[in-house]
Amino acid sequence: MKTGVQGSVYPGSGSVYNVGHLLSRNASPSGFPDRVAVIDTGRCEGRDITYRTLDERATRCANALSALGVNKGDRVFAVLPNRVETLEVLFGCAKIGAVFTPANFRFASEEIGFLVDDVAAGILIFDSEYSDKVRELAPGRPKLRLLEIGGHGVEAAKAYEECLATASESEPVCATAPDDICMILFTAGTTGRPKGVKLTYRSTFFACLSNGISASMTTDDVYLGAPPMFHAGGLTCFQLYMLMIGGKIVVQNRWTAQDTLELIQRYGVTYHFGIATQLKMMIQVEGWEKYVGSLRAVNGGGEPQPAELKHAFINQGIAYVSGYGLTETGATGCNWLACSRDDPTLSKASECMGKPPAFVEVKIVDGAGQETRADEYGEIIIRREPTGAAGYWNRPEDEARKFRQDWIFTGDLGKRDAEGYFYVVGRTDDMIISGGENIYPSEVERVIFGHPKVADVVVVRGRHPQWGQTPKAIIVPKPGRTLTEEEILEYVGKNLASYKKPRKIVIVDSVPRSETGKIDRKAIRKLYEEI
Repeated sequence: MKTGVQGSVYPGSGSVYNVGHLLSRNASPSGFPDRVAVIDTGRCEGRDITYRTLDERATRCANALSALGVNKGDRVFAVLPNRVETLEVLFGCAKIGAVFTPANFRFASEEIGFLVDDVAAGILIFDSEYSDKVRELAPGRPKLRLLEIGGHGVEAAKAYEECLATASESEPVCATAPDDICMILFTAGTTGRPKGVKLTYRSTFFACLSNGISASMTTDDVYLGAPPMFHAGGLTCFQLYMLMIGGKIVVQNRWTAQDTLELIQRYGVTYHFGIATQLKMMIQVEGWEKYVGSLRAVNGGGEPQPAELKHAFINQGIAYVSGYGLTETGATGCNWLACSRDDPTLSKASECMGKPPAFVEVKIVDGAGQETRADEYGEIIIRREPTGAAGYWNRPEDEARKFRQDWIFTGDLGKRDAEGYFYVVGRTDDMIISGGENIYPSEVERVIFGHPKVADVVVVRGRHPQWGQTPKAIIVPKPGRTLTEEEILEYVGKNLASYKKPRKIVIVDSVPRSETGKIDRKAIRKLYEEI
């Protein structure tokens, strides 16, 4: 005699962590079936998609993938921009236990082909915008099945909408275990090829939960995120969390400061997450204040966040959340919500990222792996459970260096102060040693950014005939402003110890940026660093 409850959206006891089943639950009568889940502002601007519709399409996607031969554990490779179909594919994969594997759509065809082969993907789902790249890589991979969204630019590809139209609308029955792989997200590849980070169903669940709790997000929030959805920052911060709790998200296809401000105003966005550089660009738009009346909070990440940036939003009654995390930790690490100018983090350095959120433990260790004392610099490490990845795909040597027993070694340099606040000052190999003194680029950048004419600054190593190394500042002036080396040196001399002053200054119109808008420090080092 069967005693189990029939008809549950959770096919197995471990499947409670499966984001696909969480979507099904929210689309059920006991959830929010008719509530708007996603506003897609991409190709068909202003599409409102309810939880019921999103779940129905994700279910059809899951069954279409199964019909194409995708099985549990298979990698489904995706080259897609931010659009609702990207979420459909992610949830569809989860419903059948397949592994959602998105890649940077800016990669060249050779890079995409390498990653497709690396993860042994049998299917590639792509937007017609990238059909030229797919046409280049497809001939050498005759067994690779192709599914195209938004058009028909590749003859060998099946049309996504046609496959969904003929797919079953019945919920797939597939139990997933907490430690099964949910997603493989690729790191930026600071050395060599990008590495595939294996996020499990449990780590994805807890990463989303940790980030969402730290940001105090609720079902009443309207969320707009800048990062692309091939990054952890575009998924676990905070897209998936909002869809887990029944909130509303606005999906932006391409980021610009002006477009973002207009979307915030048009859709009553209450919470916006972007790289700190993007937030800096937003407040440089003339009259930006008139667009942000609906915002209750912004979240900055990716780099140190100067007090001037935080004050700009807090002065408008908008809370500022400082964030630090990495793909290997599910984008968790530190998050701190500051609601007023009296918040303790605003009186600290811009490198202060607050404290770890729920479920996350952070330490600072020395070269021997021993925890440092307060205010001593060392490497930041983050406990692996429950938000951390299972490791790297097919990279055992890299995995052994990064994932050591219970901890993930970030490669980032930082400290913890006596009050328990954590600071991130850069990569461990970015430190400048001048005459035996350690100089951290972020503290020099913080001072220079305080100059009223400076829009952005990056500090790298420069050669010095006497002291060996010296800070070298690459500076972007604010639009319409001119800067001289003398102005910067005079300003810095009043705010920094003499040995920390940059002896070399380069004024430029712009600096290289990544696909997220984040300053590309690797590219800048190649251009300007002197080793």
